[in-house]
Amino acid sequence: MRNQIYFSILSCFMAIILGYSTWALDFIIGVLLGSFNFYFLAKFVQEIIHIKKGALAALLFHFYLRLAVTGLILFYVIVYFKVNIVALLGGLSIVIVNVLFYGLNLVGEKFKEA
Repeated sequence: MRNQIYFSILSCFMAIILGYSTWALDFIIGVLLGSFNFYFLAKFVQEIIHIKKGALAALLFHFYLRLAVTGLILFYVIVYFKVNIVALLGGLSIVIVNVLFYGLNLVGEKFKEA
């Protein structure tokens, strides 16, 4: 999660440095939405690992509620704010970049040990 925060801050600064425009603002909205979604997903996974009997329904409700809220925010931002879709998707893809770097880091550590 710490790497995600670093990637989010770095990408927001890069978007602002490259030019404060509507594109940069749309990119930052995507970064923030993706980062918050990733944070709550990480918390959800930690909770589901330590699940007790009978708590599965509540956790699944929490998961689908987060999914619905994310969908509504995306709908509202796209339809009413008329954001640039490419910038928004670019911001949301910061989570994927973080996961790829984390995976490459793990593979690199495996090769160092061998």
